[in-house]
Amino acid sequence: MISTGYKPVKSKVLVIDDSASNTSMYHNVLALIEELNMRDITVSHATSLDDGIATASSDASIHGVFLNWELQNGTEEHYAARLILDELSNRHANIPVFLMATHSDKVTTIDESVMKKTTEFVWMLQDTADFIAGRMIAAVKRYRDQLLPPFAAALAKYSQRKEHSWSAPGHQGGIAFTKLPVGRAFFDFYGENLFRTDMGIERGELGSLLDHSGPVADSEKYAAQVFGADRSYNVV
Repeated sequence: MISTGYKPVKSKVLVIDDSASNTSMYHNVLALIEELNMRDITVSHATSLDDGIATASSDASIHGVFLNWELQNGTEEHYAARLILDELSNRHANIPVFLMATHSDKVTTIDESVMKKTTEFVWMLQDTADFIAGRMIAAVKRYRDQLLPPFAAALAKYSQRKEHSWSAPGHQGGIAFTKLPVGRAFFDFYGENLFRTDMGIERGELGSLLDHSGPVADSEKYAAQVFGADRSYNVV
């Protein structure tokens, strides 16, 4: 069996919380992190404002965020949490953000500007880790589903189903290249995904470059919208 360095991209959640270790909030956050890990979610845990800002501004691989609304004890009208929300809005458009708090009475401190930047509000002492983790996983799935543009999303889904064709070496996932040392070096350099997604124009569910239909047509409409054009065409 051929081994490769490719691994599927796992969902990743950032938890930003600076609760003291002798508090109920701290232990509930740890329970939530454990639950996420059990569900095969990678968790990055930031324990300060600076750490949270640094991670939010530099890590583009996160798919969801848990943010303690009472970061730095919620001083100065929750300045720390608001600062992180601003950074997330600038760097991660549409990413699901769950605000965490100890009690539901904290909701009175949330204004409209905060609501626009968050997805849900979580009462950490009033719900279960299983339910909260499940809510985030559902939000992460929705986020990841809309992350790629139309054709790239269709191509990724097609590849995940392990479809392949015998029409050309690349279309077989590059396996033909692995029969000789030089070919294997070529395969390893570019990675399996390149060859698995080396598609011909005959794949109906990916649309048609000739008829401008399906995901191809969707991608053309998307490109036109992005660049402010009336129309856009994919050609070969």
